[in-house]
Amino acid sequence: MGYIEMWENRYDNIPTCEPIIVLELACYLDYMSWFRIHGKPYLLSEKERRR
Repeated sequence: MGYIEMWENRYDNIPTCEPIIVLELACYLDYMSWFRIHGKPYLLSEKERRR
């Protein structure tokens, strides 16, 4: 019976994916310039590759 109740309330237990914004994780423009030349551009999103 507990499993049925858990199933019926499944939408109450969906984990949220909140964006993590931490200044320490921000990219530096100098690094991005270096990365475009020496890095692996396929790791960038389509939008970032066009920049």
